[in-house]
Amino acid sequence: MKKQLSGFILTGLLLLSLITIAQNNNYPVTTINGKEYYQYKVQPSEGLLSIGRKFNIPADEIIKATPEVKTGLKVGQQILIPVSKKSGKKLISKTSPVQEFTQYKVEKKQTLFSIGRKFKVSEEDIIKYNPGNDHGLKEGTILKIPKFIKEDNKKEFDNKNTEKVLSSNIKPTQGDKKENSDKKQKYITYKVQQDETLFSISRRFKVEIAEIIKLNPGSDSKLVVGSELKIPPVAVSKSKAPKKDSLVLESKSTKEENKIVEKSNTINKFEKKTIKIAYLLPLMLDQPKIDPSVERFVNFYEGSLLAINEAKQSGISLEINTYDTEKSEERTAEILNSAELKTMDLIIGPAFSNQVPLVENFAKENKINTLIPFSSKVSDIDSNPYLFQFNPGQDSELDLLSDMIFGKFKNTHIVFAELDDISPLDEGRIRVEALKKKMTKEHRNFSSIEFINPETVNLKTALKKGEKNLIIFNSDKLSSVSPYLNSLTSESLAYDIVLFKQYNWRNQNEKMPQSIFISPFITKFDLSSINGFNQQYDQYFGKDVATDSPRFDLLGYDLSKYFIAMIHHNGGKFGNKINSNNLFRGIQSEPLFERSSNNSGFINQRVYLGEDKAQ
Repeated sequence: MKKQLSGFILTGLLLLSLITIAQNNNYPVTTINGKEYYQYKVQPSEGLLSIGRKFNIPADEIIKATPEVKTGLKVGQQILIPVSKKSGKKLISKTSPVQEFTQYKVEKKQTLFSIGRKFKVSEEDIIKYNPGNDHGLKEGTILKIPKFIKEDNKKEFDNKNTEKVLSSNIKPTQGDKKENSDKKQKYITYKVQQDETLFSISRRFKVEIAEIIKLNPGSDSKLVVGSELKIPPVAVSKSKAPKKDSLVLESKSTKEENKIVEKSNTINKFEKKTIKIAYLLPLMLDQPKIDPSVERFVNFYEGSLLAINEAKQSGISLEINTYDTEKSEERTAEILNSAELKTMDLIIGPAFSNQVPLVENFAKENKINTLIPFSSKVSDIDSNPYLFQFNPGQDSELDLLSDMIFGKFKNTHIVFAELDDISPLDEGRIRVEALKKKMTKEHRNFSSIEFINPETVNLKTALKKGEKNLIIFNSDKLSSVSPYLNSLTSESLAYDIVLFKQYNWRNQNEKMPQSIFISPFITKFDLSSINGFNQQYDQYFGKDVATDSPRFDLLGYDLSKYFIAMIHHNGGKFGNKINSNNLFRGIQSEPLFERSSNNSGFINQRVYLGEDKAQ
């Protein structure tokens, strides 16, 4: 994971509101060489970090106790969890104690997770009062669902607890204790913890990195876990425990480490308010192995952090909360139960379409503006005024393609290549049917050819010599189109052929004739802007930028910069200020959000025509 998130440090546990600490009597305890350990069986979908959260213990301590888990966990595997003062404390939950019980009859296909969501209690609490149901539920089973008394002072308790943990790592220098409390000594001493850096320590104590280096020569080159640092005492009196659910960016250059922050104390000169943004992204932090499928979302977050840095440098106060949604609806639902999420000014995410409906509902219920950056199918967009969909809908693409057919390509011969057995829901098929209907109505000529077998297809019957032939397939899936691309490429030697393709086909290693595509991304970058971004990216992350198209780091940068600016200048109700006169110049995209009614969400309408030479 460190390779995948080379620029990040996990300074806290995600989802503080969901943290629980295991009780001594929940798991059998064994003693080895005088030290006590819990005997724990790994559950499905658990990783080292999630188990660490359950017992409030670092993952590396689990690895020390059971070294074989370093290469990965297996369901049912027995592992040892060190019993510590922290992991042995009383169970902390959002509600306590039990006030009464509700009798509930399990319905067909219900799970502990779904019932927990229904009654807003944890699965652990259901199991606690219904022993024997932790391995699956049967329809008709009667469960006792606990109803808790709310604790108004829980937040105060959590703050005291974290401050106590923080103070345990700090010890005064030699000298009179009263003198220390009066801040007369030159510094206090702090012991460096696992994964800490000068940047994270400077944030913890609200002190400049240069001041730490000044008192600790050589610390700018390397920090050693367990080593002691001298910290100016004035910083300690102002310090608070770091936020529990944030990922912090580390600079490759120590001198620049204080440039990126996720929570700035600088007050916006226009608004005396900190802008709070939550990112819901599948970073897969609990996975022991690198998941290449989420690398683009990591890149998106990296680009976002660079935009956050720029905003901070201009004096905008920001608080950034980052949540790891993984790839599941269950994980997303857990995150949405976080009370802190309801205080956000903006939510960015999630990544996967199966998670979008949950976030849509949350945005509407809590009236929080939410950007859906990746999905082009946001079902609630017509009736949810708090949603922003970056990926233009099919209507925008269809409008531009139609305008080209009747404008730029008015003298071009249009050929619809119709593949067999294409789903009626395929957007390529929907597009072709709409275009044919419109062209027929406007008396615009076109040809159609059935593509049933790549071995027998005869393009010559549909193509025209001496004219440009625009080929439009009735499928957006490259896997369906791919078998016919060789024929198109071969015929392009004798005929003037242009293929209409999907933007994402550009990343595939397929030979294609000259092509056009429609996308929300600028096709020709401003060299000075892109070079400046690339240098900054290398400076902070120490790695090459991705070569895919589009670049997700640029997408995160552009979108974060756009929405931070909108909130900064217009406040939380910035949606009312969005119109066609808004001009935003991004590096890769310049979104233009429009809504169909006062009750609908916003969809980016800015699309571009791009062209690629034959490959």
